[in-house]
Amino acid sequence: MKRIAILAVCFATLALTSCGILNTSGNSAAQALGQTCGAAVLGLYQSYKSTGTLNLTNGNNLTHALALATCYTQLSQNKSNSSYRKAFANGLILSSAGLITNQNSAAFINALLGTSSLGTVNSSSSSMQVSKTTPAITGLIKTLDK
Repeated sequence: MKRIAILAVCFATLALTSCGILNTSGNSAAQALGQTCGAAVLGLYQSYKSTGTLNLTNGNNLTHALALATCYTQLSQNKSNSSYRKAFANGLILSSAGLITNQNSAAFINALLGTSSLGTVNSSSSSMQVSKTTPAITGLIKTLDK
């Protein structure tokens, strides 16, 4: 009896997911990416506000910059997908501790997409390569200055 119940649950799950009834599209991935981006931006913003500059040779800032570059790459690949952008914005808002809001999320996303120098950064980039993006990232952070 137990096996039949387990098989029934497995069959029902398979049927629901294959028919699209459980909508687990790329939107959850976009929201997770937005949360990563929001946390990175928040960390960079806090560092910038506390020191007045953005030092991308600092380990924490470097990690945040690499995360931001990854977010840029993924977002730019999906920039024309409005549901992806909306889910990304929701993630940004969730993880940025009020820094990014419903009111400024679209402007921030457009500013992020405008920082094409982030597209040259990846996880194998050296801190020297990442530091070349300091002006672009600082400009992005300044769009959020309150």
